[in-house]
Amino acid sequence: MAVLETLRQKAGVFLVGIIGISLLSFVLGDMFGTKRGGGGLFSSGNNLGEINGNTITYEEYQNKVDYYTNVYHIMYGQNANNEMVTEEVREQAWQSLVRENVYDKEYANFDIKVSSDELFDLIQGRNPSPMILRHFANPQTGEFDRGFLLRYLQNLDQNPNPDSKTYWLFLEREIIQQRLQTKFMGLVAKAMYVTDVDAKNTLDNTANTVNIEYVVKSLGAVSDSAAKVTTADIKKYYKEHKLQYKQTASRDVEYVLFPIAPSVEDDQVTREWIEKLAPDFKASTDVRQFVTLNSDVPFDVKYYKKGELPELLDKFAFSAAKADMLGPVLDGDAYKMVRIADSRMLPDSVKARHILLDGQRGMDATRKLADSIRTALKKGAKFEELAAKYSVDQAANEKGGDLGWFTQNNMVKPFGDSCFFAPKGRIMVLETQFGVHVVEVTAKGKEEKRVQLAVVDRELEPSRTTRERIFANANELSTTARDYASFAAQTAEKGYNRHAASRITVNDKNVQGLQQARELVRWAYEKKDKGAVSGVFEISGNFVVAVLKEIRKDGYAPVDQVAAEISAEVQREKKADVLAAEMNGAADLNSLAQKLNTSVNTVDNVNFASFYLPNVGVEPKLAAVASASKENQVSAPVKGYAGVYVFSVTSRQTNANDAQVAQEKQRLQAAVPMRVGYELFEVLRTEANIKDTRGKVLF
Repeated sequence: MAVLETLRQKAGVFLVGIIGISLLSFVLGDMFGTKRGGGGLFSSGNNLGEINGNTITYEEYQNKVDYYTNVYHIMYGQNANNEMVTEEVREQAWQSLVRENVYDKEYANFDIKVSSDELFDLIQGRNPSPMILRHFANPQTGEFDRGFLLRYLQNLDQNPNPDSKTYWLFLEREIIQQRLQTKFMGLVAKAMYVTDVDAKNTLDNTANTVNIEYVVKSLGAVSDSAAKVTTADIKKYYKEHKLQYKQTASRDVEYVLFPIAPSVEDDQVTREWIEKLAPDFKASTDVRQFVTLNSDVPFDVKYYKKGELPELLDKFAFSAAKADMLGPVLDGDAYKMVRIADSRMLPDSVKARHILLDGQRGMDATRKLADSIRTALKKGAKFEELAAKYSVDQAANEKGGDLGWFTQNNMVKPFGDSCFFAPKGRIMVLETQFGVHVVEVTAKGKEEKRVQLAVVDRELEPSRTTRERIFANANELSTTARDYASFAAQTAEKGYNRHAASRITVNDKNVQGLQQARELVRWAYEKKDKGAVSGVFEISGNFVVAVLKEIRKDGYAPVDQVAAEISAEVQREKKADVLAAEMNGAADLNSLAQKLNTSVNTVDNVNFASFYLPNVGVEPKLAAVASASKENQVSAPVKGYAGVYVFSVTSRQTNANDAQVAQEKQRLQAAVPMRVGYELFEVLRTEANIKDTRGKVLF
């Protein structure tokens, strides 16, 4: 168990790390929220989606969730009952199914495998897998501890705890997957080659520049009436640009927040309560017990040095006498009373050495051995010799068990606290999740005053009456607004702020401005008609009432849904046509500028890849045409985003040479693995046609 407990300390990088390594950039959206009631996760008879043509059933998915939940329990020593962790476990389960249905098939197609000898080398060879390096690191130094790994493997079959084997099989499987992915990416990367032509073209796009003079007339100079857009125009543009309007299913909503906040009356009741308690707190001789019995926040055992506390508390802590009291004062969302519980002179850092016993003998025998070692040390035995004989911390043993200097928070709490409060030279026996330690404090840094505070917090919360009043306001809007028009009218009349959340997908758990809003997302997808008004949700400390503003289905957006967007684009093009006709055929820029009652401007260092031009704006079309034009010729009108341009190239700079082309080729080739790492899996994701509909099925 000691080894397993050690591995649990590395669980902070476990879930995120494994997902990142296993799936690289295969990033899919977050999906769903918490279960309703105490029922199961799934509605019987429903499928959760499709990957690469394979239907994903809820039984298949649930098995994955159960598996990763068990792995999480092994790593953390606790159940995955936190909402964030639950979401992470569920997402990892889904990504595992993606891997099996997409990546594993590709590996098989290319006959990519990991042999048993290769796996042995990845675990125990000269260059172990990064997972092995991370999960079998020395607890004190963070460096890979081969002895730790070998002890774990040696005891795996004899360990009666099945969790150890489950964890190891999981880790081994992930090591194999990481290696398969690395091979696959390497295979594709070696097939990609940058030619001299590729390098020269890329370099020309940035290294070859032109300076230009130009005349521009803004699209705003043409009235809307001179560029009228008809229904036929919209339909024609839509037909010609239909691919631009491909979309995935989403919803737009607007919502009103009714913050569930304390009222003036609630503030008064809370203040009166803590003021009534103040004399007893001031008179208390056991402030720690008083805080434990009366505060909404547990007693904080930490000793703070000057500057670590908020300004108000810091000033009090380092100027008040032990009997003094601060408050009651309102601090944020709570009324507080503060007294000094204790003050001590403590160092910034200490130096210690230890002998670590890992508990393989059994805990009773290990504790007896630790007591015997402490007794021997007190009688003059050499610490270095006993550390070399008994300690499993090989890195520290190279220095006679010395851990060097460390701060209180550098070590696990029992170890750090004991070392900082103990006098120099004390030899102690301590137990942590790493095992049993025999510890000697060998030196202490400069000591300074630290203070432990006793704080009685009375949180300011809305009363039941207040909650009911706020709910009544929200419910009135919910029950009287029947469609979007009445929702908008009532919110305007009452002065409520409407918040917009757009492009909400079926698996979203958050929307713009609201966290953990799954209930709102589910409602938006249950409704079939725009303009539906919701009931009252309670989300993130607010009552929320929403209206469904837009429904988008998978496929191509219907023309009426994008008509306004198309109309603006068509009108922009028509205005550009009007200006282009007016500016066409100019003999020189000065006469054109005089005709348009404007001036000739200049911009330098324009290249084909320019997106933003100084003093011009975002005009990539102008940059592209100018970079390919001949010198001293007046161009035809160029229709840009903001206006229509006529220009002349005044000079050209050709900066690319053979040496630069060679360097560019080398740079592009070096970037291939990174491109493969992203683009390869994006292609696989697209080709797999993944349909993730868990949000429609899961409670």
